[in-house]
This record gives sequence, structure tokens and C-alpha cells, in this order.
Amino acid sequence: MSFGPPGFFLSYTQADAAYVKRLAEHLEAADLPVWLDAKLGWGTRVPGEIRDRLAAAPAIIVIMSPASEQSEWVEREILEGQRYGRPFLPILLRGYRHFLLAATNFFDARDGGLPGEQEIRRLRDLVDGHAAPPPNPRPGPVVPVAVVPSETSLRKLRNALEEGQFVHADILTTSLLLDAVQRLDKGWLRRTDSARLPTGLLADIDTVWSKFSQGQQGFGVQLARHPGPPPGAPPGRHRDFLGLALSVGWKGLRGEVSPVYEELVATDFFPPGFFPTMRNPQLERFESWHDKWTDTVMAVHTRLRNSGVRG
Repeated sequence: MSFGPPGFFLSYTQADAAYVKRLAEHLEAADLPVWLDAKLGWGTRVPGEIRDRLAAAPAIIVIMSPASEQSEWVEREILEGQRYGRPFLPILLRGYRHFLLAATNFFDARDGGLPGEQEIRRLRDLVDGHAAPPPNPRPGPVVPVAVVPSETSLRKLRNALEEGQFVHADILTTSLLLDAVQRLDKGWLRRTDSARLPTGLLADIDTVWSKFSQGQQGFGVQLARHPGPPPGAPPGRHRDFLGLALSVGWKGLRGEVSPVYEELVATDFFPPGFFPTMRNPQLERFESWHDKWTDTVMAVHTRLRNSGVRG
């Protein structure tokens, strides 16, 4: 990359520019590196520079507001940041939590406040390469997640796939599934959530994936490659998941450690049935992320098998 030391990426809309200017000055006064699109040079290839900045950022600070919830650019920056496994530090300025960051702690700035000493220390830890969980220094009332109608989410999924953005579509698919059973704020599905998954939604998701992958991706392909657990293995358990993971390319060998999401999708070739992975990259900061992924996948596939959804 041709730019200097990576800085915290500020994702926002122009409607919130006044707060973002104060925030950037506040962080820079604390000797923290910051990058926002106002620093783009004349003639810069915007998508390429933004992608590089997102991939290198110590963390991505998303300003959450009604305007940013509606912003296609903010959504793409969140999806790209999740693709590269970046930590997220959302700041709630107004309104509700962003649906793609519903399971991530946030800093409450609805009073116009700026991050304090505790938050600044955590940001420095991230710059220094030390593990630091996303800050939630001022716990307050529960803030609901922004409501996104399912038809809107399906349209976004369709648009991402039409553009060939399979990884973005994968993350959107997971959010769709979580939202369907009110588990966005948890970030994963329990096996008991299986019966609550709408079969119509599963069929719609499968249809869209199949259409834009020439029949190579989707739930129907996954079911064809792994219709049920191995002989003697209980359905919905570890050996069942492992059989599916091996059959669609999430794992290459038995006993192989599952790579983080960024590494899992770092390829130009995806085997048939690889997508949707049903993974939530934001959970990978927790030690139990693989168990939560297993439960999510098995909840979906149990519902698919019992409902007869075949694409």
C-alpha cells in the first residue's frame, strides 16, 4: 500500500459530518491515527483506496444514525470491514443500532459526547496490536436494532449477488436468518431456533443464491451434497456439521482448525455449496465462536431437512 500508517476508519454520512469532524479532531489530539474520506486526494481511485484503508485499519468506527442506516456506502464499508475481520467500534449518535452491527457493543453519543479516557486507552491498545474488546463504557437503556423489512434485505442480497459480491451477500444472508428469529443482537442461532425459521424465507434465499451462481451455490446444493448425518451420528451435532463442512469446502481435512472468516473467503474459487456459510465474522473475537457457528448452521439445516426445502 502507498499510504502511511493505518488509521481508524471513520464510516459515516454527510448528515453526521459535524460530529465526525469533532470526533476526528478529538482522536488526533490524543495522538491516534484517523482516516476519513475527506482526506481522499484529487484523482484517487475511491473504491480501491477505501478497500485498502478498511483492510488495514486497527478498527472501524461506524457513526450510527438514521441517515447512516440508509446509506449504501456505510453498509458496504461495514460488509467490507467484516470481510477483512476488522474490529468494529460503533458510536450511536441518533436512532437505532445498525442491523449489521447488532451484536457489537457501542459507545452511546446520543448526548453529543466524545470518547473518554477509557475508550482512548482501548483505542491505543488496538493501535499497539493488543487485543481489546469493543468498548461499552456507559451502559444505558437497551437500544433496539433498526428494522429492515425482509423484502428490503432480500433486495440488498439480490443486488450484492448480481454484482458478484458473494462475500457481502454471505454476511447479509446471515443477518437475514438472524433477524427472522429476533437473534440479531445475539449474532447466532440456537438449535432450538430451527423451528422458528420461515421456510418461505429459506426458499427465497436459496432461489437468489442459485440464480446468480448458475446453480452452484445455495441451500439446495448444500443439501444435495450433505443430505443428512453420517451413519450412526446424531443429526444436528458435531459429526453432522463436520460432514457438511467437508462436503462444501469449509474444511479440507478432518481435525483441521477452521480459519477465521477473512482467510476462509480469501480465494477466487468457491466449491459448490460453499455459500451461504452462515458465519458471523463479528463473533470471532469470542473463544466460543466455532460452537456458535456450528449451532447456527445446524439450526438452518435441520429446518431445511424437515421442511423439504430443496431450492
